[in-house]
Amino acid sequence: MARYTTLSSTEVAHIVAQYRIGTPLELEEIAGGFGNSNFKLTTTDGEFLLKICDEKDSAELNMQIALLQHLSEHAYPTVYPILTKDQKPLTHETFGSVMLYPFLQGEQPHPSPRTLTQLGKALAKLHCIPPISGLPRFAMGISQMTPFFEEVQGSQFATHPFVESLKSQLESMEPQLTVPLPMGLLHGDLFLDNTLFDGDQMVAILDFEEGCYDTLLIDVGMTLIGCCYTSQNQLNLKAAQRFLEAYNASRPLTESEWQSLDCFVHYAALSIAFWRFRQFNIRRPDPHRANTYQEMITRSVQFKRHKNDLLITTLGRN
Repeated sequence: MARYTTLSSTEVAHIVAQYRIGTPLELEEIAGGFGNSNFKLTTTDGEFLLKICDEKDSAELNMQIALLQHLSEHAYPTVYPILTKDQKPLTHETFGSVMLYPFLQGEQPHPSPRTLTQLGKALAKLHCIPPISGLPRFAMGISQMTPFFEEVQGSQFATHPFVESLKSQLESMEPQLTVPLPMGLLHGDLFLDNTLFDGDQMVAILDFEEGCYDTLLIDVGMTLIGCCYTSQNQLNLKAAQRFLEAYNASRPLTESEWQSLDCFVHYAALSIAFWRFRQFNIRRPDPHRANTYQEMITRSVQFKRHKNDLLITTLGRN
C-alpha cells in the first residue's frame, strides 16, 4: 500500500458524516497501489473503498471526475464515486482530497488466457469511446522524463546507471515514438492490480487516475507489460496472444501499429520504471521499493526475446 496518509477515528467520522452511508465501524488498510492511500471502510450500511488522493491536485481530480462521468455515459465497466449529501464526488480534508467508492467484491486475477481475452475486449472498447476535451497527455512518458533529467543534474542521481540508460534509450527511440499513429482515450496504467475479477469473470477496470489522450499503442504496450507476466516476471505467451487477438478483433491494429508494437511495449516498461525510480528513490524514498523499477526492465527484455513467437502465433506475422 502507498502509506502516505493515516486517519484518526475523528477524521474517519468527519468523512463518513458527509455521506449517507451510516456510521463508521472499521477502517482497514488495503495492500497494493503506488500512488494513493487506500482503505476498506465498513459502516452500518455496508463496505466502501476510501481513497485518499495523495498524488493529485484539484485540477487533476476534477478532470478525473469528468472522465468517470463520461465513461458512465458509455456504460464502461469501472467503479464510480459515491456522491456526498451535497451531491459532490469528493471531499476536501485538511490532509487531502478523499473519494469514496462502492467496495466491489472480487480479486486481482492471474495472467491467464481467459483473463487477457476479457482485458483485450475491454481495452478496445475504451479506445473506441471518444475522448473528452482537456485530457492531459500520457503522464509517465517523455513529457515527464525530459524535465526529470534537468531536475537531477548536479545531484547524486545524475550519473546513476538507470538515469544514463534511460536518457540514451529515449534518444534512440524518439523517432519511432513520433511516427503518426492512432490516438484517443487511454487508461494509462492498466496493470493487473487495476482490474477486478470474480473468479474468471471481469468485474471492472479500476483507477482511471492516469486517464489521458495520447497514442493508443501506449495502452496496448502497457497492458502487455503489466498484465501478461508471472510473479517471476516471465512472459505468459499464451495470455499475451489472447490479449492481442481479442483487442484486434474489436479495434484492428493498423500495419504501422503492428510495426511499432515492440517499441511501445518497451516505452511502456521504461515509463513505469522511470516513475518507480523517481518516486521511491527521490520523491518519496523507500528502501523496500527503491529497486522495483528493475522489474520493468526485466519484463521488457523478456518481451524482446519472445516478440517474434508472439506475433507469429497471434496473426502469422513475422
